[in-house]
Amino acid sequence: MLCTIPGPSGTEFYIDADGSVNPPTPTLDPEVIASFNRDGYTIVRNLFTQPECDHYSTYFTQMIERGGDGYAEEPVDTTHPDPLKRYPRLLQPHRRDAVAFSYMTDPRLRTTLTTLLDAEPYAVQTMVYFKPPNARGQALHQDNMYLLAHPGTCIAAWLALDDCDEHNGCMVFCPNTASLPIICQTPTPGLDLEHWQSIETPRPPSSSTPKPAIMKRGDVVFFLGNVIHGSFKNRSENRFRRSVIAHYIVAEAKSVAKYYFPVYRMDGAQVEGFQESAPGGPCGVYEDSGVAMKGTFKAWEEVH
Repeated sequence: MLCTIPGPSGTEFYIDADGSVNPPTPTLDPEVIASFNRDGYTIVRNLFTQPECDHYSTYFTQMIERGGDGYAEEPVDTTHPDPLKRYPRLLQPHRRDAVAFSYMTDPRLRTTLTTLLDAEPYAVQTMVYFKPPNARGQALHQDNMYLLAHPGTCIAAWLALDDCDEHNGCMVFCPNTASLPIICQTPTPGLDLEHWQSIETPRPPSSSTPKPAIMKRGDVVFFLGNVIHGSFKNRSENRFRRSVIAHYIVAEAKSVAKYYFPVYRMDGAQVEGFQESAPGGPCGVYEDSGVAMKGTFKAWEEVH
């Protein structure tokens, strides 16, 4: 170590002889752990620095503005009236991009995930959302309907690269849904006016209104794969709501959907021996007595 530089909340970052910056090991507040255990999601404040957020924002915005480097979900159309056509999300950039891979395996995420889960997870996905002004939000859903981690579930680490609130389309989470099975999605008339899907995962009859996750850039929200969540429409005129997301599967998982291979350890080594999950499965519907597993669904890659 050559010297230190100040980090968020009074922490210090260490500069090594080769010039690399090593972040300190985060210490989680007991309330952060308690809220995760209670709700299935929690926000860790200031986990990434402002210069890091600047770097990620600039790097990935330049990537999408030059066409996405092969990671854009659909072709970039710079003249389209729909903001999501001008800035489509990036999918799986970690497969060839070192910056995305370094985020997915960042030691702060590794430590936090291991603390929350009591075991180190496996890394399987990266995504980048831009959500420019006036972009529609994402309908309510459960991530493990797509990842199909089994046994167990998946978990996300969602880094805010811009301040997020109700006005520019922050994330929302439905309380008391972490322990639900996969719930059958249903079509909702007019949903695509506010969101970019026409189907959504319905909230339980007993669930309260989804809670907004108000975040500052550098905050990371961690959430389990069965938690019902989505996001508001970005109603601002000049504020993006960019984010970098990595998805992981819990340590006890033995299989994951085909789309999410290869699987990595948090030290960056590739893992062999995982099985492909069946391309779909049973899903539940709400009844007075609880959730009845009466439906079925197809995996994402089966319908795209």
